[in-house]
Amino acid sequence: MHSQRIRRFAASQGGWRLLISALLLPLLLLGLRPAHAQELVLRQALAVASDAAEFPAHADAAAVQLPDHWASSRPGFSGAVWYRFKLEGGSSQLLRQALYIEQVCSNYQLWVNGVSLVARGRMLDPISERCFEPQLIELPPGLLRAAGNVIDIKVAGYAKQVLGSSNRAASLSAVELGELETLAKRQARAWFWQQTLPLQLSAMLVLMALTLTLLALRHARDQHLLFLAGLMACWVLFSNRLWIGDIPWPRALVEVLIASLLPLLTLCAVQYLLRALGRQDKRIDQVLLLQALIAPTSLALTPLKFQFVAVSLWSLLLAAQILGALGWHLRQQWQRAQGPHSLPRQGKQQRRQWWITTTLLGLAALSVLLELAAQQFRAPAGASLTAVVVPLVMLGMGLQAVLALARARQEAEAMQHQLEQHVQERVADIERHYNQMAELKLEQVTERERKRIAADLHDDLGAKLLTIVHTSESDRISTLAREALEEMRLSVRGLTGKPVQLLDALGDWRAEVVSRLAQANILAEWKAPAEDIVHTLPARAYVQTTRIFREAVSNIIKHSGGTHCVVSCSVEDGYFIVVIQDNGQGIPMELDGRLDRGHGMASMKARAKQMHGQCLVESGPGWGTVIRLTIPL
Repeated sequence: MHSQRIRRFAASQGGWRLLISALLLPLLLLGLRPAHAQELVLRQALAVASDAAEFPAHADAAAVQLPDHWASSRPGFSGAVWYRFKLEGGSSQLLRQALYIEQVCSNYQLWVNGVSLVARGRMLDPISERCFEPQLIELPPGLLRAAGNVIDIKVAGYAKQVLGSSNRAASLSAVELGELETLAKRQARAWFWQQTLPLQLSAMLVLMALTLTLLALRHARDQHLLFLAGLMACWVLFSNRLWIGDIPWPRALVEVLIASLLPLLTLCAVQYLLRALGRQDKRIDQVLLLQALIAPTSLALTPLKFQFVAVSLWSLLLAAQILGALGWHLRQQWQRAQGPHSLPRQGKQQRRQWWITTTLLGLAALSVLLELAAQQFRAPAGASLTAVVVPLVMLGMGLQAVLALARARQEAEAMQHQLEQHVQERVADIERHYNQMAELKLEQVTERERKRIAADLHDDLGAKLLTIVHTSESDRISTLAREALEEMRLSVRGLTGKPVQLLDALGDWRAEVVSRLAQANILAEWKAPAEDIVHTLPARAYVQTTRIFREAVSNIIKHSGGTHCVVSCSVEDGYFIVVIQDNGQGIPMELDGRLDRGHGMASMKARAKQMHGQCLVESGPGWGTVIRLTIPL
């Protein structure tokens, strides 16, 4: 009925997470035990305390009910007890028979009709503990008689007072007689839950502890995982008491060694819970270390008959410390999950982590309480649950830590990628700024050098040319000197780099063009744009345009043979356009059919190209030449 209610409840909680289901599944399965038919359960026996080699038939044997726990029936007794079962009825000879003992604590010997079948372990101190090994004894065919069968069992064990746990005190459960195949299945299931599964989980804990240790040693910020690994290792050693074999050590030493693991477990658990959230207190560290030394010392000094009391007191104290650390850890993690976050996704992720951690630590707290109950009140099922639940909880915590590290690594890689992109952008900005500064520096140096050259030309060469103009007796030399002086002044103006107003430049060009054409008896017609233009020309553009004008006028005067020239200047769509047209004889086509050969046409086009403009020449016999210059403003 109880298992049905559990199944209905589990079915109604379809939203349970996979982790919770995996942790609770063993708890549910432990409660499922099918009924068996055709089995004889022996619950009454004659018992007598004796260390004799066979059942003392003449001793006063008392009738006892099984299971028989010595803590209740024989308080303080340690040694050997004989149990005798009498079967008055017959037994079927058609099936193979077996005896099944769910729990016998600790060592035992078994006879059937005077035939010794089993002798497990020593019957004298030190007695090994095998309280969690279900026993199956196959009966040889023909051993059971039709009536009057006798089964004798000699059990050797310790009193609760000399042990650290009630679960390991001497006892004997009911003995079942039935078909071998049926009882073998029961023994296999019980063996799986009490031996095989705890051993497998312990092996997994060892592997997880090694993994966490390697991760903690590799990353300094994850050294709190060393305490989780230590917790797993201590639990593996502590749980070995469930399946360890004969130990040839005195009972007092064994109990002290087992109990000494409890403060180490507490130290690792508390330190992990604190340091996982960045809390480190030297006083707590000192108290935990001092406690790990005081506990085994006090137990070693405690008389053996008070061992149970001493271990119980220490267990309660240590359990309170672990539960307090659990509560503090959950409270701090909840406050962090509810605090402000840079991204809403981070808060949601932390709250989800809090629920997972709460589930794991809640199960851990339940395991601590189950262990205390098993130690104090003899709960074999509680010990079995603890042996399964605690490793599962620790594995869940280890898996959560590994996933957190993987998630942190992924976030770190994403941040590193963003940082690399940011660095690349910054490097590109720095390179761009550096190039700009280098260009600016180069322009500044070039500008200074231009000004120096211009000053040298103006002061030295200009003065000498001016002297030649005024002192030369030859008109030709004087004219050449004056032309050279004008070219020098134009070059100096280009080197100084001062921009020129377009209106001023047009005035200079008009005066020079009209004057030169008039001296050659060529009528000049100048068409200028409106006087409201406000554009300026760079100094280099002014110089290049002036030289294009001079080259064009020189060609008209020397080669065209024309009598009339029209110069049109305009500003359209950000471009300065000049059209020079004469009525001369045109450019002869004998120059390989190209107009840019001879008459300085190539230099005019090159100068226009330097200004990011263009110079087009159109010519034909009988209708003169047209030069179209276009430069951007």
